[in-house]
Amino acid sequence: MIKTAKQRAEKNLRLFICFRMLFNARFYYPVYALLFLEHGLSWEDFGILNGIWAITIILLEVPSGALADTLGRKKLLILAAICMIVEMIALLFAPMNGGQYVFLLFALNRVVSGLAEAAASGADEALAYDSLKEAGMESEWNKALEKAQRFTSLAFFFAMMTGSAFYDHEFINMCLQAMGIDFKMTSAQAIKAPIFLTLISSLIVLGASLAMKDSFAREKMGALETMSLSFKKTVQAGAWIWKTPLPFGILITAMALDNVIRQFLTIASAYWNVISLPVASFGLVASGMSLMGIFIPRLARYLGDHFSPQKNFFLLCLLLTVGLWGIGFAIPYWGILPAILLYATMQIMNYLVSRYLNEEASSERRATVLSFRGLSTNLSYGAVSLLYSGLIAWIKLSEIDPMITDRKMNQQDAVFVQALGWFPWYFIFTLFLVVAIFKTRFRKK
Repeated sequence: MIKTAKQRAEKNLRLFICFRMLFNARFYYPVYALLFLEHGLSWEDFGILNGIWAITIILLEVPSGALADTLGRKKLLILAAICMIVEMIALLFAPMNGGQYVFLLFALNRVVSGLAEAAASGADEALAYDSLKEAGMESEWNKALEKAQRFTSLAFFFAMMTGSAFYDHEFINMCLQAMGIDFKMTSAQAIKAPIFLTLISSLIVLGASLAMKDSFAREKMGALETMSLSFKKTVQAGAWIWKTPLPFGILITAMALDNVIRQFLTIASAYWNVISLPVASFGLVASGMSLMGIFIPRLARYLGDHFSPQKNFFLLCLLLTVGLWGIGFAIPYWGILPAILLYATMQIMNYLVSRYLNEEASSERRATVLSFRGLSTNLSYGAVSLLYSGLIAWIKLSEIDPMITDRKMNQQDAVFVQALGWFPWYFIFTLFLVVAIFKTRFRKK
């Protein structure tokens, strides 16, 4: 039976949502840092390994998008799924002794994980959007994107709750005993449990990518011709972004908004601690924040339907400024409210950026353009991470604000809270910088 374009589009959308859910929501995320330490690695190793991951993404983000527009989006998604399987196998085989082989296996994991992120970035959305376009259903993309974010949030919630529970060998043994299974799992075995669950997810991700149908026709080419065309597409996409106001504005805006929010998300557990939330509640809080994705995408779609990109940009800037100002006070318990604004701003921004870029980019360069989004936000996040480290070092050499020391917190927490106070000022500075860059780039001659 020959499937119609509409049937292919609907199938690709279902597979796209499945791919997005299971590729992003990983069971080891709630215990991510602990996973490194439990294998005997140090905090220094942790920093180096995540630096390797970031560099890999930065180097491969745009080239992979160009390859997706040259070789086909489906092939890049299959590559991403295979890489996900390899990165999980590397962790499963990593011994717990912190030796040289552990670091090497974790380094392999980080490189392959970065390759997977780069390969999937843009290719999944491009394939799904072009399927809708082929069927004359591109107007349905906004609803599809909303649905994808909502289901991904539910997957994050499930992964965080399940992953943290299975990391506890006593909980697993209690469940086994309740089922009448005479088996005792050790703590070392339980550490691998979230990794094994993610490996199972990766097999489903591979199945979803294999089942997709790529509707964008491409000619068969040799390796050199493919690389040449990919480089050409990269240059063309970069030139198009540079010359076109809306995509240029979207990318520099995303850089300004994304980096400061992601920096907060990186240190969120320390923030929950200074606002006096119980340690046992951290996983519940993170899971609760992910559940915001059930209704936030609908709000984002409303904003996209009824307001211009400029108005939505200023609304997001206002929400983010209020949120950053609020977390600077680190108010016990109530400090969770401004943090909610940061999570909401991030989810709305992700929806709007994807929507606007997919609407503006042509099919032949769509994946490449979407990869520029990943490149720009990762570069800005890396820069702000270095700035944050410098800020912490500077605060340690200076005098702590008396209002903070009066709260009778330890030195480490006091430095942390004082650093939070700089977040809104940093964002306001970058906001003015973004506006100045845009106006300078597209000033009327």
